[in-house]
Amino acid sequence: MVCEAAGVPALVVVTEVFANLARTAARAHGYPAMRMLVLPHPMEGRSEAEVRAIARARLGEIVAALSETR
Repeated sequence: MVCEAAGVPALVVVTEVFANLARTAARAHGYPAMRMLVLPHPMEGRSEAEVRAIARARLGEIVAALSETR
């Protein structure tokens, strides 16, 4: 992840179905400790209100993940 290598915190956001694939890809590319937020699946088809509610509920996790020092 170019951002992390440059000292800029980065976070990958995936849904549950893709979490294992994302972890495998991250390890394969040399990023075994990649920060990741796993959201419920599917996101497609959810109303804007549902997506916003999920984002609000997970905001603390996002801020915490991006604030941790590595």
